Amino acid sequence: MTIQVFTTVVNRPNFVEIQQKLFQKFLKDEYQFHVVDDSVDEDISKQFKSLCLNNDIIYYKKPSITVPMNPAQSCAAAVQWTYDNIIVKKYSEDIVFFCDSDMFLLEEFNIAEYMKDTVISGLPQTREHVKYMWNGIMFFDMKKIFQIDPDLDFSDGIVEGVLTDVGGHMYLYFKKNNVIMKETDVQYPTHFNDIELQDSDITAGYNFELHLDGKFLHYRAATNWHSNWKGSYDPLENKTKIFNKIIGEILNA
Repeated sequence: MTIQVFTTVVNRPNFVEIQQKLFQKFLKDEYQFHVVDDSVDEDISKQFKSLCLNNDIIYYKKPSITVPMNPAQSCAAAVQWTYDNIIVKKYSEDIVFFCDSDMFLLEEFNIAEYMKDTVISGLPQTREHVKYMWNGIMFFDMKKIFQIDPDLDFSDGIVEGVLTDVGGHMYLYFKKNNVIMKETDVQYPTHFNDIELQDSDITAGYNFELHLDGKFLHYRAATNWHSNWKGSYDPLENKTKIFNKIIGEILNA
């Protein structure tokens, strides 16, 4: 079985290369890595395309949308386009892992084993009574989903009178089809070895996260949605230096 791994990207081409190196080191499944480019900078797109070509990654350029969107709407649109145009059409029999462009595997992991007897897995988000799935780490058994209902909606916005983030409309899918999501977890580490990870002067409040029992490190806010949306400028250079040190030690271990 080949696991299909997807991410959507807007900047930070080097992060894709790091993700691939970590998948090669730690992912125990056979897999294909797919990168969907939603960047607005032509030079950045060229970097993504070249990097994918040179690192055995499947590259797609998502069509541009001319309607103004906020970061949540733009992210939801990229995930939805990927699901509707690639996953549903080409990988309806496969297990799919969909992750943020700044989500990094840190230890050995077997996705096929993890997804046994599971339809959908992810990190729950709750806004009032609306419980849905965060878009940063998602697992789908597409064969089972097609047997139930393949119409997944990752939109944000108002759901039963509640304002939700990306993926909010998945609440309606779970409710309609009585699908129980296998829940992942999130932790906020204080240190890596002797490195302080929660210094607000470094992280600006966007502290590193660990997901799925510490198997994944989430950099957070790498798309610059909080400042220079989709821009290539790095507003958290000191945080990136810490990240590079962490990843360097893990890759060289």
